[in-house]
Amino acid sequence: MAVLNGQAVLPTLGGIENPNLTQDHWTFAWVNQFDPSPYVSDTQRVGEATITPHWPVEVNGRALSVKRLHAHVDDWYHRIHISPKQLDLGNVVSAQTQDVFLWNAFLEPRTLVDIGGTDEGVLVSGQPDPPLLFPALKELTWQLTVTPDGQPVLDTVVTWEFDNGREAGLRVTANRIIAWTFVPDWGDSIRERLTAATDILQSESGVSQRRKLRGSPRREFNGAMYAEGRERQLLDLALFGWSDRIWSIPIWPDIQLLNAGIAADVDFIPCSTQWLDFRAGGLAMLRGEDAFTSETVEILEVLPEGLQLKRNTQLAWPAGSRLYPARSAQLLEEPSLNKLTDRLIEAEVRFLVVEACDWPEWLPASLYRGRPVWDRRPDDTENLTHAAQRLRSTLDSGFAQPLVTDTARRAFQVLGQRHLDLGRAARALVRSFIYGMCGRQKVVWVPSHMDDLTVVATASAVATTIDIVNIGYTRFSNGKPGRRDIRIELWSGTVLMRRIIGATELDGQTERLALDAALGIELRSDDIARISWMNLMRFESDVQEIEHMTDSQGVAGWATVFREERDDEF
Repeated sequence: MAVLNGQAVLPTLGGIENPNLTQDHWTFAWVNQFDPSPYVSDTQRVGEATITPHWPVEVNGRALSVKRLHAHVDDWYHRIHISPKQLDLGNVVSAQTQDVFLWNAFLEPRTLVDIGGTDEGVLVSGQPDPPLLFPALKELTWQLTVTPDGQPVLDTVVTWEFDNGREAGLRVTANRIIAWTFVPDWGDSIRERLTAATDILQSESGVSQRRKLRGSPRREFNGAMYAEGRERQLLDLALFGWSDRIWSIPIWPDIQLLNAGIAADVDFIPCSTQWLDFRAGGLAMLRGEDAFTSETVEILEVLPEGLQLKRNTQLAWPAGSRLYPARSAQLLEEPSLNKLTDRLIEAEVRFLVVEACDWPEWLPASLYRGRPVWDRRPDDTENLTHAAQRLRSTLDSGFAQPLVTDTARRAFQVLGQRHLDLGRAARALVRSFIYGMCGRQKVVWVPSHMDDLTVVATASAVATTIDIVNIGYTRFSNGKPGRRDIRIELWSGTVLMRRIIGATELDGQTERLALDAALGIELRSDDIARISWMNLMRFESDVQEIEHMTDSQGVAGWATVFREERDDEF
């Protein structure tokens, strides 16, 4: 076996260790095995043939087909680089400008021959107009500006075209939004409608399975707008040309006036944000004394002391200017216009908000048998619904008397309520409750807030019975579902909730009710404000409507109807 002499040396790679190299091949250096020369000899040995040179050597040449493979250099050079490649501007309510960088990675200059794809309201600036000599290995910067003018939905590719046929493209998408700057007439109120979607499967016995189908309720606003003189002319033309477009509508109930003026080109608006419909990534609107003076801004962050903006304001706004949260919305129908004079019209508008309107969900912390208790007392100044429904099945041949069957064998209570709220905190609580109910999905205990039972004798703290005026409870209910849970409200504000598990008629004037637990306190008839029935209920409808009679610091009304669900399992 041949023995080769060698020596190990360090790799000469500038001190960089490369794990992808075969290290063993690089740790040997060449040693001349023929120096000194005992191995080389020109003397012909015995038996060897004569060494005859055959120079020059001729070969038959042939063509080889090869393909050049890409190398690392091709990943960067011999092309035009553009950054960014896609620009999603979202809702465009004012002119927005973005820097666009192009790098000529060819090793020779190129000529920019044209910039194509610029749509209406899309402007490219920052460099001389084509044709433009683009030096080799150099980066140039353009400014791309998108204005609110143009098609409502923008989806275009702006291309930089070069003399060698190469192109660099930037895709631009945006929704152009026009500000609705007309103010409502508060004499007719502003109505806000929240519409959830719930799928309910109900058996003949009244047991139901309820499923939420929509992440957040749809939101609508409708109200009367008045426009006079020049504003009437603006409204007429705006509806004629752009009534089918997306509008930025102010949330009129959440209006506030700036306490201090703000200068132009600032990125912060000091204002109140608690319980108002501001959100990060959303919109806000500043409005002056007329519909021609307004500015819509984008919100970067909502802070307790004000709004941090994505882009600086364009106008200066004095103290007293109106500030609203704003939402993207679309007219559900063409507004009906009523001509009052030749200079004054009334427009009844109805907007559908086209973005998700999330709001914190809330259900009462007070629990009874594991379920929340909605015990807020309603406004009794108007008549409220108190009724019962049965699941009746009718078999009628048309000849004999129809057969009517109560499949659930019980009546389900239907209870109407109306609430008047004053101030932002109360309104926010009601809205959170509506969101927390998730349409018709969730259930809560709802008292009737009526004087349903009258106690006639004092009950001790350890008593598990109470004596009431005879009203036929033993005869008609006697602990049946739907009329077995009571809410005892004392004048002191203390509230007791108990379940009736049985009843006995003592005489023609008195009945005794057995409770599932001791009262815990002494109960005298004079201490009781009222004893009301409680039922486990859900909303009767997925649609809830809030009537804003004034702005959010004033009064709003909310009317709804609850429907009873079976509580046999609770």
